[in-house]
Amino acid sequence: MANLADRLPVTIERLERALVLLAYFIELDGDVHVPMYEKFEAELAELKTKEAIKYRARKRLECYLNEGGGLKAIR
Repeated sequence: MANLADRLPVTIERLERALVLLAYFIELDGDVHVPMYEKFEAELAELKTKEAIKYRARKRLECYLNEGGGLKAIR
């Protein structure tokens, strides 16, 4: 059975908090945590990119609907 951390969604906020914690661990323990920090940094960048794309798509749809396009033209 998966533990709680495996069931929680990966969010920008959770990744940012994890990076702060890992930065602290790097200061305490040295380079041992650097690979995980890099992995989380890459995941954060990817998640932010996906969120930006979804935001742009949502804005485009809103503009289309506000200009009278209506959903009928999409179906």
